[in-house]
Amino acid sequence: MEMVTVTAQGVRLVLRPFVASDAADYYALVRDYAVAAPAGFTPAHSFSEAEFLLKQQLKLPQVYAIVVADQRRVVGSVGLYERMNRYGEPAPHELDLGYMLNAADWHQGIMTAAVTRIQRYAFESLHLNRITASCLADNVASKLILERANFHKYDQFRHPQHAPFGAGQMELFYDCVGVAPAPGDEQHATR
Repeated sequence: MEMVTVTAQGVRLVLRPFVASDAADYYALVRDYAVAAPAGFTPAHSFSEAEFLLKQQLKLPQVYAIVVADQRRVVGSVGLYERMNRYGEPAPHELDLGYMLNAADWHQGIMTAAVTRIQRYAFESLHLNRITASCLADNVASKLILERANFHKYDQFRHPQHAPFGAGQMELFYDCVGVAPAPGDEQHATR
C-alpha cells in the first residue's frame, strides 16, 4: 500500500513499503550515529549489514519508506510495530510507532507529515484503538512531533547506567487514543 502526504512547506512525500533496491538509501540512513542512537540501534558498519537490516524491515507489513517524491530517494522510515501486553502476548488493536529520518532532512516537516499520515491510516484503515511511542527526554524534535500529532505523555522511565539503550537517560512514553480501548489493550499493555 502506498500513501501520499504533503509537508507544511508543500513537499510531496510518498510512504511505501521498502524494497530491496532501497539498500543504498537505507545504508545512508542507518549508518549515521545521529539517526541510529535516538532510534535505539547501533549504526550499521557496512553496506552488507544495512542490507541485512533492510531485509528485516521488508518482513514487517506496517513499516514504510519515506520518499521525497520529486527526488525519488528514501529519506526515512515510519512504521507501526507489534506491541505486547503484560502477558507477553500481542496487544489487540494497539501498535507502537517508530520512525527515523536522515539528519540532512531534519527540521523540514517531513517526519511530522509522515507521522500524521500513518496515524490516520492506523485509526481509519487498521481500526486501532491506541498507538504508543517513546523517545529519550533530550530528543526535543521527537517530543514535538509526537505532541503535534496529539500524543500525550503517560509515563517515563530512567534507564540504568549499564543499559544498552539510553544508558542513564530518561525515556518518555506517549500514546494517542483513537477510540475507546478494547478490553485487554490499555490496562494490560507494557510500556
